[in-house]
Amino acid sequence: MPALGSSTPAMLSSVVVLPAPLAPSSATTSPACTVRLTSRTTGVAPYPVVHGESGGPFLAYRIEAEGRTITYSADTEWTDTLVPAARNADLFICEAYYYDRVVKNHLDFKTLEKHLPEIAPKKLVLTHMSDDMLGRLDQLPHTTARDGLVIEF
Repeated sequence: MPALGSSTPAMLSSVVVLPAPLAPSSATTSPACTVRLTSRTTGVAPYPVVHGESGGPFLAYRIEAEGRTITYSADTEWTDTLVPAARNADLFICEAYYYDRVVKNHLDFKTLEKHLPEIAPKKLVLTHMSDDMLGRLDQLPHTTARDGLVIEF
């Protein structure tokens, strides 16, 4: 795992607040998901992802604490760096903007699903969903982020 920051133990915030799962045009600005994890020793590794050429760098993060791993990837189209970033993570939080429509800078659910056997996360939470995905929530085999969702480890 690539190293980032000091090697001295640090306190990971007990609450990680993630962006809303709705499309950018959504009126909601409240956090979609809260992950509670408290630890005195942490490892945080950045992995480059693909989301255009301006405003970067664009990164996924692999956070390790108390023998548990959370990977969070914001906007990105498919990139092979998602595999080592999220491999065997206890929790992988990943965008699924469309169900099966491939667009630049965003990941669709079917592309992600094709790579899940290789990534092998213990739990997947889908976020940053367009109306296309929001209309299919009852058909999805994975947890979907929503306002007020709390995941405790």
